[in-house]
Parts: sequence; C-alpha cells; structure tokens
Amino acid sequence: MGFFTNKVKSIIKQKVTSNLISGFQSAAFGQPKKLAAKLASKSPLDMSKSPVAHMGATVNPYNYGIAQYPQETTNLADGHYIIFDVIENRRTHYGVGTGYDDPNAKSYPKSLGMVGEGKLQAFQDKRLARLKEQKFQGGESILRSQASGINSKKNLQIHTRISDSIILYTPPAVKFDYKVGYEQIDTGIAGVMAGFFDGKGSLMDSLKGVGANFLETVTKSALEIAIPGLGAAVDKGLGRTQNPNSEMVFKSVPFREFAFPYEFAPKNEKEKDEVQRIIEIFKFNMMPEKLSAGYLTAPAQFQLTYMYRDGANMYVPKIARCALRGMSIDYSPEGVFTTFKGDDKGAAPVLTKVDLDFVEMEIMTKETIAIGH
Repeated sequence: MGFFTNKVKSIIKQKVTSNLISGFQSAAFGQPKKLAAKLASKSPLDMSKSPVAHMGATVNPYNYGIAQYPQETTNLADGHYIIFDVIENRRTHYGVGTGYDDPNAKSYPKSLGMVGEGKLQAFQDKRLARLKEQKFQGGESILRSQASGINSKKNLQIHTRISDSIILYTPPAVKFDYKVGYEQIDTGIAGVMAGFFDGKGSLMDSLKGVGANFLETVTKSALEIAIPGLGAAVDKGLGRTQNPNSEMVFKSVPFREFAFPYEFAPKNEKEKDEVQRIIEIFKFNMMPEKLSAGYLTAPAQFQLTYMYRDGANMYVPKIARCALRGMSIDYSPEGVFTTFKGDDKGAAPVLTKVDLDFVEMEIMTKETIAIGH
C-alpha cells in the first residue's frame, strides 16, 4: 500500500512539474524549468492527508467557502493550521446595511469574495461547540474577550463581528516571546538614606553619610563647570568614586509580536484565485476607512488560533486580539518575476511570498497567563 501511495505521489508530482513548466512566462532563459522543479518539491500534492480529511465532506465545518491555502499538501499532513479571524469595526460602512438604512453604505470589493451569512454563522457555531468541549474558551461567541484595556469593557467595544476567516498552514517556526521591561535608575543620595529608612542604620550614621555625599556631589559639580574633567581626576587620584546606588526598577510589559512568513505556490486554478483573495482580505482589513472629513476608523482586528485537526491546539499558547501592523508581498522571491500563462485579468505570479507582522492589542499579565496565553 505504501509503495502504491508513493507511486501515485510521484506521478502527480511529475504532472505538476510539467504543467508548471508549460504555463510559465519569464524573461530569464532557462528559469521556468528550474523554478518549476523547485516549486513541485516545495508543495507536492498529497491526495489523502488534509488536516480535516478525517471529518468527511458533510461534517467538515470548514467546507463552506472560506479563504484557505493550500488545498491538499504535506504542509498540512499532520493537521496543523492557523485560523485568522477578521474582526470588523462595527462603524464600517462596508457590507452591513448596504443599500438600505445606511446612506454611506459601500459594497465590499469583489476581489474579497463573499460568504453567505448563514454559512459563516454555521461555521462559527461548530467551531464554538468544539472549543467549549475542549474548555478552550467559554461564552456564546467565537470571539475571545480581551482581558484588559478599554476594549475589555463590552459597552466600549467597537470590534464585535467576524467578517472573514482565513485558514493557512502553520509555518515551520512557532515562537512566543515573553518579556518585561526594567530600567536602571541611579538613586544617589536617596539610596544612601535607604539604610536609615529600612532600620539598618542609626540616624546619625545616615545623616553623616548623606551630608558627606551631598557636599562632595555639589563641590564636584561646581568644579566640573569651571574645569571639565576635574571630578574624574579627583576620583582617580583618590582611587574611588561615589556609589550611584543603581537599582533595576520595573517599568512596563512590551506587547508581544508575531511574524508569519508564507509562500504561496498555487498548483491549480482554484488555488491561484484563493491566493489572490487571501492577499486582498489581509490588505483590505489592515487599513483604516474614511469615516468623514478629518476622521479615519480604526482598522479591523484579528483573532489568531493555532488549530490541530478540528479543535484548538491547547499545547500552544493563546494569542490575544491583534493588529496587522505590516504586510510585505514579494512577487519574485526567487529573484525573477515569473508568471503563469495570461488570462483576461493578466498573468498570475507563480510564486508569492507574504510576510505578516502582527502585534497584540493588550499586554501579558498574570491574569492572561492564567487563561492560557
């Protein structure tokens, strides 16, 4: 059975390579054949190892037309993928209310594609049921609540609706950084007085030390104005210097950042169109919208979830709501711009590299760590 499967894979791989070669257009002589071989090994077809293949067509909650890539590759053979939920700003004029009660209503760009509201809700309901079964999250919404900040207050939330869901393979590197910010502070004379305030020295000893330190500081500062470098020379001559009484003081917690590098090498017409749609959805939703003269609405937020088969991968920490801060699109990652044969829209790139730069909307605290972040 293993021999048969490998044989089928080999045949498909040869077909993919020949189809890619025949479809390439490039200014560089000899480049298509070389690049086609590389792409074929980069994303070989796998007929049986989809991350949701075990669910079947009728029970697969993702079988409703959402944006996803790839369709069937060994990148997803073990069932690992990421769902990027787009959380729309409720003040948007796009989509909801179009042509009815909103005089400023706008239609979504056709390049984003459309998903029926009923199918989207059914998709979210099935996901939520599975996540609640796992105890990954509670509540009656697929949206995870923010633990801190203004957006944690329900009456102040402006991002309340999922407009799109994108499923992408998990990149090779999965990394989470946890950091806290400390700053070095020179306490100086206050540090000298600490011995008195903590009860470890007598009042007279503390006052004596403070007085001497203060007098030396004032004297050296005055002399430095008249003769620059004199203070350092005095210290060197005496073989000692004043203790700055440096302390590390906790200041803040930086926001976690997440980078997701993706390479899209579509193998057929459907994947080619899906790649373009995914790029458009990310680009469209990371940008603000003109609200009125002098005002812009905040861009959409994103909810990221590491998945394994039909549930969340609870061995990987949760990610709080994010902003898509940067997106880089390289249509010639191999050094030359190569396309498929042209159609009525133009000629689609054979290989596209996309780098997504996300930053969380809230800092990590003991409370967020306790719930799985």
